[in-house]
Amino acid sequence: MLRDPLVRNSLFLILTTGLGAGSGFFFWLIVARLYPTAEVGQASSLLSSVALLSYFSLFGFSSALVRYLPTSRNRAEDTSTAISSVFLCGILVSLSFALIGPMFADELGFVRSSWTHVLLFVLLATGAAVNLLTDSIFVACRATNSNLLINGVFMSIAKLALPALAVPFGAFGIFAASGIASAVAAVASIVVIRRSLRIRIRPQISWAAIQGMLKYSLSNYLSGSLNLIPQIALPIIILHQLGAVVAAVYFVAFQISNLVSSASYAIGESLFAEGSHESGSLRVLALRSGKLMLAIVGAGVVVVTLLAKPILQLFGAEYAETGTTTLILFTVSSLAVAFNTWANFLLKVRRQLRAMVYANVVFVVVILGVALYKVPDGLNWAAAAWGIGNLLSGLVAGAALLPRGRRGNVRTAVQP
Repeated sequence: MLRDPLVRNSLFLILTTGLGAGSGFFFWLIVARLYPTAEVGQASSLLSSVALLSYFSLFGFSSALVRYLPTSRNRAEDTSTAISSVFLCGILVSLSFALIGPMFADELGFVRSSWTHVLLFVLLATGAAVNLLTDSIFVACRATNSNLLINGVFMSIAKLALPALAVPFGAFGIFAASGIASAVAAVASIVVIRRSLRIRIRPQISWAAIQGMLKYSLSNYLSGSLNLIPQIALPIIILHQLGAVVAAVYFVAFQISNLVSSASYAIGESLFAEGSHESGSLRVLALRSGKLMLAIVGAGVVVVTLLAKPILQLFGAEYAETGTTTLILFTVSSLAVAFNTWANFLLKVRRQLRAMVYANVVFVVVILGVALYKVPDGLNWAAAAWGIGNLLSGLVAGAALLPRGRRGNVRTAVQP
């Protein structure tokens, strides 16, 4: 099985995600012991914002590289263009946030307390965006073992070592500790890409390369942005409707279930890369990836469902009392997440961009519609909304994957 690129790359990606999650847990544990609670709150808000800024700086180039790089005749030009574009976009987006963001959130005022802070923020936030892009290059080139070493091992060690050195700098020191780890990982990734993958990266932007990837990039950017909306809106809806305590329970339950779902995202990325390498055997690849997803996610669902209450008791009795059923529902919904992920990655491979956007529109409308209507009745409806939204979005994507004749038969069958 390890000779199979799909399985091998999936396992490396799952290990990278696991190490990242583990180091993130210990990072915040260390930070909580070294810094005042107020500074931890400021830094966590800033790092959450940087995660969004990084995504917006990518402009879909990460998906475009995975789709086109395996068969590209100008790998160096395409890669250099993507990295240079993301670097420039990252500077523009992060500088705008540094100057404007604190106007709407006073607690982030420390970001622009000096021009040194602004400059460091822009560089580190941009480094985080470039690091996300280099992850996609490793996936496209079937080099996820290198990604594991850099982003799983090296970055985790750096992230855990730096907080103690940054205590004198307060909340900005917490941000810098995480940001420096990402930026150094980005530089290390570029060095490995140049030397091991033999892709000569240069600071250049080719208009021909941008034209070749632009439509695909923007469609994926739109689709990904739609996918983010429920993840941003659900916590706000729950906080407003049910209060801060229930919102905390939701956050913990969602994060735990998301660890189960992370396996489907990893396998989906590997499916995307392999489908871009060998689109002729896509049907066989789809079946293999679907079985692998079902096996790993299914095992995770069983384990977390059986241990839901003891897991939540680690966070406190109130979490276990309020959130056990919610965690079980979120975890079972991981099967719907896996199906939706599988179908949407196949749409990416087949370049069915319009169908992918439609599926994500359904995802947003269903989750927010159910949540706004039913969450006042209890937190369990948030988990139900998440599962229903993923299932229906997956069905829309799956219908688009059917051959035209069978698609017509399905439409006829469901008409009254």
